[in-house]
Amino acid sequence: MSLLKQLTRWKIRGQIDQDVIDIILTLQSRLEHHWRIDVSIPTVITLLLHIANSLARLKRGSCVSPLHQSFYDEMQSAVIFPDVLEIHHDLLSFIPQEIPEAEQSYYLANIYSLLLEQDKK
Repeated sequence: MSLLKQLTRWKIRGQIDQDVIDIILTLQSRLEHHWRIDVSIPTVITLLLHIANSLARLKRGSCVSPLHQSFYDEMQSAVIFPDVLEIHHDLLSFIPQEIPEAEQSYYLANIYSLLLEQDKK
């Protein structure tokens, strides 16, 4: 299922609102045009859907537990981690609300997975 179709389904169900969809589409465009990432691959769609869920969760006043520390440590020690952080901070600049560190840890994990996949190509 395409990203937009899934976002639209969630909107119809009341799980997200148009503001979340607009942010996600902005992030998708940023990844595609600025970072030159193929946004049709499943890893990108997973990242963007995770962010959509996260933003909706935060609007409801909830937050996830942080990523397990051992996985976070593994990411931080990776050669690509500076690139992960650069993309992460860039994407955060397009989100008009503060994102708790626990939620951000999953954004980082998804970006990390994305860059690992890109390196294999």
